[in-house]
Amino acid sequence: MVVQPKKDTRVFRLVASKIIDCEIKHLDYRIDYENASAQFFVDPKKVKTKEFLPALRGCLESAYSWDIDYLSFVEATKTGLKSFELELCLRGLIDSILRTPKKYLHAKKQKPKKTCRQIQLIGLKSASKEITNILSCENQIKDWSELPPNILDAEKFVAEIISCSRELNIDYEVLNWDELNLKGFNLTCAVGQNKRNSYLVTLRESKERREKKKDRKRIVIIGKGICFDTGGLSIKTGGNMVGMKFDMTGAGLVAAIFFALAKNKFSDKHEVIAVLPISENLIGSDSIKVDSVIQSYGGKFIEISNTDAEGRLLLAEAISYAAKDLEASEIITVATLTGAVGYALGKKYAGAWSSSEENWKRFNFLADYTGEHVWRLPLDKYYLEKLKSSIAELKNSATTGVGGASRAATFLAEFRDNKDFIHLDIANVSSSSGNSCVALAPLFKTIYFYLKGERSSVK
Repeated sequence: MVVQPKKDTRVFRLVASKIIDCEIKHLDYRIDYENASAQFFVDPKKVKTKEFLPALRGCLESAYSWDIDYLSFVEATKTGLKSFELELCLRGLIDSILRTPKKYLHAKKQKPKKTCRQIQLIGLKSASKEITNILSCENQIKDWSELPPNILDAEKFVAEIISCSRELNIDYEVLNWDELNLKGFNLTCAVGQNKRNSYLVTLRESKERREKKKDRKRIVIIGKGICFDTGGLSIKTGGNMVGMKFDMTGAGLVAAIFFALAKNKFSDKHEVIAVLPISENLIGSDSIKVDSVIQSYGGKFIEISNTDAEGRLLLAEAISYAAKDLEASEIITVATLTGAVGYALGKKYAGAWSSSEENWKRFNFLADYTGEHVWRLPLDKYYLEKLKSSIAELKNSATTGVGGASRAATFLAEFRDNKDFIHLDIANVSSSSGNSCVALAPLFKTIYFYLKGERSSVK
């Protein structure tokens, strides 16, 4: 009989120290299990968030509960990290480590034991309100993404967004399937025509604030909100349908970032508008058919070669709406768009495409600042070769998966009307793997600071 070792539930104390001994490596740590303590060693001249966070996570995973001496980290990193950045790193890391998926159990069955795990910062006297708001909204998108699709369908997701918008005095507009159909959002309606449950939600600052802050760059950020994706008639096979509740992560991410901006008084530099096309890609007698040709809201005719490439149909019309109706200066799309991005980048980096070198440099800098991972891929008309159609202007998918992520991004760019454009494909990083699968809210902080555009701590 194998006896499982008892879990060490003692609270360990973690202190950060500047490196003095040249034999100790930067970001190394030493655990003293006898005295339930640890030292984390830092060379303040070498501190970079993307290296600091995973190293510290490794240290914190070596014991169950921790009291982190916050002031020692301030002292050890102060020439490398500013206080705001350090607090954002530590509090965000703690949140992510402690997160566990919600379990649904029958009331009469044994209730799950409450976790006694705790990780807390000792010595942080006054927590940043801005960071508190960022992390609160980041947890909101994680909560949404983890909900089963029978609980969070398109209609309920829209209701959630409306409820949050009302609480924050945000102006919102919701177009339902019938209204979208009348306005010519034919691609969006085609995706959701089984239940006639396609929606287009637009979130804006209050009219009063918009009138006071007229001379700002207008950025429209669009999030894909497919609450469940079967693939339609091009049905997902094998285990490929598992986890499709996370296919609304783009819309949830954009909505939650917008709410964080609202809580933190938006931006004096940018007018941000959120556009959320929301639907479900289901199977039924009214499912969109392969070989259909549909005219988009922007005027282009699209041949449907794959009904499982539905996300780009919603996004294409939202981009046209942002460019023409909302008169955007810059358009950003966030979506769990392709499986191909995972083949290209694995499970660490989100994919990014940008039409502007200047905007990309700023975005990439902020990813380094927050410790989030993104990798730029080519936005090149070369990828449209496989989307040529003999009966329409474009096909929505190619017969080959090679270059699929860049092909999808380039397809979307055809609708941008020469506006600055950034596309983010987060399909490979929207959730963790394994039995304890949790939502990850990829690039939340990077996008937030990009839209905010004015932190004194971000040069």
